[in-house]
Amino acid sequence: MIEVEAKARILDINDIRNKARKIGKYKGKQKKIDDYYTLENLNKYPGKSLRIRKLDRIYQVNFKKSINFKNGIHAKKEVEFKVSDINGFIKLIEDFGYKKWLRKEKETELYEIRKNFHIEINMIKSLGSFIEVEYLADIDKVDKARTEVIGIMKKLGFSGGEFVKKGYTKMLWDNI
Repeated sequence: MIEVEAKARILDINDIRNKARKIGKYKGKQKKIDDYYTLENLNKYPGKSLRIRKLDRIYQVNFKKSINFKNGIHAKKEVEFKVSDINGFIKLIEDFGYKKWLRKEKETELYEIRKNFHIEINMIKSLGSFIEVEYLADIDKVDKARTEVIGIMKKLGFSGGEFVKKGYTKMLWDNI
Protein backbone atom coordinates (compact mmCIF):
# COMPACT_ATOMS: atom_id res chain seq x y z
CA MET A 1 0.00 0.00 0.00
CA ILE A 2 0.97 3.61 -0.51
CA GLU A 3 0.53 6.00 2.41
CA VAL A 4 -0.77 9.36 1.17
CA GLU A 5 -0.82 11.93 3.95
CA ALA A 6 -0.77 15.57 4.95
CA LYS A 7 -0.18 17.07 8.36
CA ALA A 8 -0.39 20.49 9.97
CA ARG A 9 0.25 21.96 13.38
CA ILE A 10 -2.89 22.45 15.51
CA LEU A 11 -3.50 25.72 17.30
CA ASP A 12 -7.05 25.06 18.60
CA ILE A 13 -7.41 21.34 19.33
CA ASN A 14 -11.10 21.59 20.39
CA ASP A 15 -12.02 23.26 17.10
CA ILE A 16 -10.25 20.48 15.17
CA ARG A 17 -11.95 17.77 17.29
CA ASN A 18 -15.36 19.23 16.50
CA LYS A 19 -14.60 19.34 12.78
CA ALA A 20 -13.12 15.82 12.78
CA ARG A 21 -16.26 14.43 14.47
CA LYS A 22 -18.37 15.86 11.62
CA ILE A 23 -16.19 14.19 8.98
CA GLY A 24 -15.25 10.83 10.50
CA LYS A 25 -16.35 8.36 13.15
CA TYR A 26 -14.42 8.58 16.42
CA LYS A 27 -12.57 5.28 16.96
CA GLY A 28 -10.80 6.04 20.23
CA LYS A 29 -7.42 7.00 21.64
CA GLN A 30 -4.14 5.14 21.34
CA LYS A 31 -0.73 5.59 22.89
CA LYS A 32 2.08 4.71 20.50
CA ILE A 33 5.72 4.35 21.53
CA ASP A 34 8.01 4.23 18.51
CA ASP A 35 11.68 3.25 18.61
CA TYR A 36 13.68 3.90 15.46
CA TYR A 37 16.69 1.84 14.37
CA THR A 38 19.22 2.46 11.62
CA LEU A 39 22.37 1.00 10.11
CA GLU A 40 23.74 4.49 9.52
CA ASN A 41 26.04 6.77 11.51
CA LEU A 42 24.25 8.16 14.56
CA ASN A 43 25.98 11.56 14.25
CA LYS A 44 23.61 12.70 11.49
CA TYR A 45 19.96 12.24 10.61
CA PRO A 46 19.71 8.83 8.90
CA GLY A 47 18.38 8.45 5.38
CA LYS A 48 16.87 5.04 6.16
CA SER A 49 15.50 3.48 9.31
CA LEU A 50 12.90 1.09 10.59
CA ARG A 51 10.37 1.69 13.29
CA ILE A 52 9.26 -0.66 16.05
CA ARG A 53 5.94 0.51 17.45
CA LYS A 54 4.52 -0.61 20.79
CA LEU A 55 0.75 -0.33 20.66
CA ASP A 56 -0.83 -1.80 23.77
CA ARG A 57 0.80 -5.26 23.89
CA ILE A 58 1.38 -5.51 20.16
CA TYR A 59 4.67 -4.74 18.39
CA GLN A 60 4.67 -3.62 14.76
CA VAL A 61 7.70 -3.18 12.53
CA ASN A 62 7.35 -0.54 9.85
CA PHE A 63 9.50 1.02 7.19
CA LYS A 64 8.63 3.57 4.54
CA LYS A 65 10.19 4.69 1.29
CA SER A 66 9.27 8.11 -0.06
CA ILE A 67 7.74 8.09 -3.53
CA ASN A 68 7.17 11.83 -3.84
CA PHE A 69 5.97 15.02 -2.19
CA LYS A 70 3.49 17.13 -4.19
CA ASN A 71 1.24 20.00 -3.12
CA GLY A 72 2.03 19.41 0.56
CA ILE A 73 1.10 15.72 0.36
CA HIS A 74 3.54 12.86 0.98
CA ALA A 75 3.24 9.54 -0.84
CA LYS A 76 5.29 6.73 0.69
CA LYS A 77 5.49 3.00 0.07
CA GLU A 78 4.83 1.37 3.43
CA VAL A 79 5.64 -2.12 4.68
CA GLU A 80 4.36 -3.15 8.10
CA PHE A 81 4.13 -6.41 10.01
CA LYS A 82 3.62 -7.65 13.58
CA VAL A 83 6.34 -9.32 15.63
CA SER A 84 5.44 -11.88 18.30
CA ASP A 85 8.92 -12.08 19.88
CA ILE A 86 10.10 -8.47 20.13
CA ASN A 87 13.20 -9.24 22.20
CA GLY A 88 14.33 -11.84 19.66
CA PHE A 89 13.66 -9.45 16.80
CA ILE A 90 15.66 -6.64 18.43
CA LYS A 91 18.58 -9.02 19.11
CA LEU A 92 18.44 -10.08 15.46
CA ILE A 93 18.54 -6.57 13.99
CA GLU A 94 21.22 -5.46 16.47
CA ASP A 95 23.30 -8.46 15.37
CA PHE A 96 22.93 -7.17 11.81
CA GLY A 97 24.28 -3.79 12.99
CA TYR A 98 21.13 -1.76 13.61
CA LYS A 99 21.35 0.85 16.38
CA LYS A 100 18.49 2.60 18.16
CA TRP A 101 18.64 6.31 17.39
CA LEU A 102 15.34 7.89 18.44
CA ARG A 103 12.16 7.40 20.46
CA LYS A 104 8.87 9.08 19.64
CA GLU A 105 5.88 9.05 21.99
CA LYS A 106 2.54 9.86 20.46
CA GLU A 107 -1.04 9.96 21.74
CA THR A 108 -3.54 9.67 18.92
CA GLU A 109 -7.26 10.33 18.60
CA LEU A 110 -8.47 8.42 15.56
CA TYR A 111 -11.42 9.32 13.31
CA GLU A 112 -12.28 6.96 10.48
CA ILE A 113 -13.67 8.46 7.30
CA ARG A 114 -13.85 5.02 5.67
CA LYS A 115 -11.65 1.95 5.41
CA ASN A 116 -8.01 2.99 4.87
CA PHE A 117 -8.88 6.71 5.13
CA HIS A 118 -8.71 8.50 8.46
CA ILE A 119 -7.95 11.60 10.48
CA GLU A 120 -5.53 11.55 13.40
CA ILE A 121 -5.16 14.19 16.07
CA ASN A 122 -1.66 13.56 17.40
CA MET A 123 -0.01 14.88 20.53
CA ILE A 124 3.73 14.31 20.09
CA LYS A 125 5.86 14.51 23.22
CA SER A 126 8.27 17.47 22.90
CA LEU A 127 6.61 18.73 19.67
CA GLY A 128 2.97 19.53 20.38
CA SER A 129 -0.29 18.80 18.55
CA PHE A 130 -0.78 17.98 14.88
CA ILE A 131 -3.57 16.92 12.55
CA GLU A 132 -2.90 14.22 9.97
CA VAL A 133 -5.13 13.01 7.18
CA GLU A 134 -3.97 9.66 5.86
CA TYR A 135 -5.21 7.52 2.99
CA LEU A 136 -3.75 4.06 2.30
CA ALA A 137 -4.11 3.59 -1.44
CA ASP A 138 -3.10 1.23 -4.20
CA ILE A 139 -0.35 2.64 -6.43
CA ASP A 140 -2.82 3.43 -9.24
CA LYS A 141 -5.05 5.46 -6.85
CA VAL A 142 -2.38 7.82 -5.43
CA ASP A 143 -3.55 10.89 -7.39
CA LYS A 144 -7.17 10.30 -6.33
CA ALA A 145 -6.05 9.82 -2.72
CA ARG A 146 -4.00 13.03 -2.84
CA THR A 147 -7.08 14.97 -4.03
CA GLU A 148 -9.23 13.49 -1.26
CA VAL A 149 -6.63 14.22 1.43
CA ILE A 150 -6.45 17.86 0.32
CA GLY A 151 -10.27 18.05 0.39
CA ILE A 152 -10.44 16.78 3.98
CA MET A 153 -7.65 19.12 5.10
CA LYS A 154 -9.65 22.03 3.63
CA LYS A 155 -12.78 20.90 5.52
CA LEU A 156 -10.66 20.90 8.68
CA GLY A 157 -9.63 24.50 7.94
CA PHE A 158 -6.13 24.02 6.50
CA SER A 159 -4.75 25.23 3.21
CA GLY A 160 -1.64 23.87 1.53
CA GLY A 161 0.50 26.66 2.97
CA GLU A 162 0.01 25.26 6.48
CA PHE A 163 1.02 21.69 5.65
CA VAL A 164 4.15 20.46 7.41
CA LYS A 165 6.68 18.71 5.18
CA LYS A 166 9.04 17.49 7.89
CA GLY A 167 8.34 14.17 9.55
CA TYR A 168 8.08 13.89 13.32
CA THR A 169 11.42 12.11 13.58
CA LYS A 170 13.18 14.94 11.73
CA MET A 171 11.50 17.52 13.97
CA LEU A 172 12.54 15.57 17.09
CA TRP A 173 16.09 15.13 15.74
CA ASP A 174 16.37 18.86 15.06
CA ASN A 175 15.34 19.53 18.70
CA ILE A 176 18.15 17.36 20.13
